[in-house]
Amino acid sequence: MPFIRTREFLWQEGHCAWQTDEECGAEVLEILDGYAMVYEELLAVPVVKGRKTEKEKFAGAAYTTTVETFVDAVGRGCQGGTSHNLGQNFSKMFNITFQDP
Repeated sequence: MPFIRTREFLWQEGHCAWQTDEECGAEVLEILDGYAMVYEELLAVPVVKGRKTEKEKFAGAAYTTTVETFVDAVGRGCQGGTSHNLGQNFSKMFNITFQDP
């Protein structure tokens, strides 16, 4: 069963760094598409892809994207997975830099 957020859940996490915001944005959407594929093609669970509001996004992120499921029995949506663009917020905090060859 993939990550369907309730009280307890498995945490799948990966990190990468990109030179440009465009490269990062493409990776964020590629990861989100991967989550959607697992739900829809492997598990036959439809999802809606979207973007979290400023209040819902991961703290410190530039933005957060999400796949959401709908649980008909309770009439509520359920977060199925998220992918974040952290921008430079954390790299600046920890003084992380790179050299452009």
